[in-house]
Amino acid sequence: MMDFEEFRKRVLDEFMDYMPERYFNCKLVEHKVSKVNEELTGITITPKDKKGSYVAPTFYLERMYEQYLEEGNFERTMVNQAKYLEDSVKVAPKIPDLSDLSSFKNKIIFQLISKNMNASLIEKCPHREFEDLTVIYRAITHVDQRGLSGFIVTNEVCQSAGWSEEDLYEHARKNTPHMLPFMVERIEQTLLRLVNDRRGSKVDMTEEFPGFNNIPNNERVYVVTNSIGYFGADALLYPDVIKRAADIIGTDCYVLPSSIHDLIILSAEFYKGRSKLLKLVKDTNMTQVSSQDKLSDSVYLYSRADNQIRRVASCDVVA
Repeated sequence: MMDFEEFRKRVLDEFMDYMPERYFNCKLVEHKVSKVNEELTGITITPKDKKGSYVAPTFYLERMYEQYLEEGNFERTMVNQAKYLEDSVKVAPKIPDLSDLSSFKNKIIFQLISKNMNASLIEKCPHREFEDLTVIYRAITHVDQRGLSGFIVTNEVCQSAGWSEEDLYEHARKNTPHMLPFMVERIEQTLLRLVNDRRGSKVDMTEEFPGFNNIPNNERVYVVTNSIGYFGADALLYPDVIKRAADIIGTDCYVLPSSIHDLIILSAEFYKGRSKLLKLVKDTNMTQVSSQDKLSDSVYLYSRADNQIRRVASCDVVA
């Protein structure tokens, strides 16, 4: 098996041989890409005579190397990646016109990310702090039930559009719940959707969870996400969303960030033992959440008295 550097050199030398003939006049361009929670090596296929706008297929060497390690076959990895790029180009959304960035003001949303894991990315973006997290901004170019596409608003984009961070915040505050409506549901409902998707059939709630209706309000666990399952943890910036669950539960609530896409809400009075909750969050992040989807190892508290959310502890300060 090749190490990463050997793999990288061979990909740069040979990958274009696996692409269709219409890419004959193209080249590979290597560049570093700051992603949420990681920095990747992007490889973009660009025309040698670069003019006008075009769909530029891009893949990431680190992701491709993981596939190579799993498959143990370099040629198969190259063939699969080339096919994936071709398929992606065929279904790619129309390239947005970035010449008039002001048209994107109604498409800017929040994205909460880990402060500790994204120093390089945060430095390049307008941002503001929220407890141990950082708020950055993303412009959404396409969204449907299959997912979304868009771009992170960088300092360069902001300067070109003449936006201030305060402008971005106000746009995102209005747009986020409109473009990605938050959902608050019992955790059993979330699990049932997963079960139905896996089985390809409809299972009744009381059949799958016989005691669903008998669980006392303060023992119930809720999930906050949104209609397409992306960036649901942004609800930390909207206390009224958490309030929906807290009012049913009837107590102050702990908020556990299970990923950047969803939150877990449970009673702070019934589910006592903060150290156990912190361990649960940390263990879940380590074993169940992909690196790019991790938000925080902290636990937060929603107060019904003042409708505020505050960080109460992290695994770093509680034994």
